[in-house]
Amino acid sequence: MIIFCGHGKYGEAMKHSLEMIAGEQENIKSIDFTMDMAVGDILTQYNEAIQTRQSDEEVLILCDIPGGSPANAAFLAKKYNENVRVATGLCLAMALSIAMGESFENALTNAKEAIQEI
Repeated sequence: MIIFCGHGKYGEAMKHSLEMIAGEQENIKSIDFTMDMAVGDILTQYNEAIQTRQSDEEVLILCDIPGGSPANAAFLAKKYNENVRVATGLCLAMALSIAMGESFENALTNAKEAIQEI
């Protein structure tokens, strides 16, 4: 399971953009962080999503920026749940790599390489 999260509607928009390119993604969920929410609200949504996974399935939470509320809540979800990995810097290049079956490590490399001036 993969969860996209970020400030505003970032998670939802990222999933929508990814599906425009790669088709429907049933294993990806999005969680939005709106102005009326606190870290605890995001953590609750992460935990609810994590509870729906298969018993030994890994959960990958991808957030927009390090140190932000979505990432801080993801760190707490990782702390209290097994088989949860967290990364920040979610971009479409990273999301596309993961959707196409690349390993998490390759997806991180692809995201870094996608940053360039043209």
